Amino acid sequence: MSVNPEEIINNVEFGTSRLKGRIEAINKLKEADYEIGILIAPVIFVDNWKNLYLELIKRLKDELSEKVKKDVFFEIIFMTYSYVHTKINEEAFPHAINLYNKEIMTGRGKGKYWYKEEMRKEGEIFFREQLKKYFPNNEILYIV
Repeated sequence: MSVNPEEIINNVEFGTSRLKGRIEAINKLKEADYEIGILIAPVIFVDNWKNLYLELIKRLKDELSEKVKKDVFFEIIFMTYSYVHTKINEEAFPHAINLYNKEIMTGRGKGKYWYKEEMRKEGEIFFREQLKKYFPNNEILYIV
């Protein structure tokens, strides 16, 4: 199940379920005995990203059922950027925020960009520390 802070959902993930609905669905799936993995993605490094993602993690801690928290695992994927996707999104969602930031992104070839290594490291450290604090017994499968 994919989650993101409510602000990211509202400004980037148009037409998708609100965070509350996603958390409720996770709890229901676990009650039906499904294995639960939570994908935090795409992680977008907006100006206040640490506050947004910390609030997301705290909200998961507060609203996930004890049954989910017992054995949920996490996967984290940082956003990649493409001029092609931007052109499509600009037409479909003219009020969307611009996700490209040349200060923290670097080329990956043929109009594709991802976050610079320093930014990715900072993000990885942040997520590892916060998930260990709020979900100390749960595994992070990967951060990419």
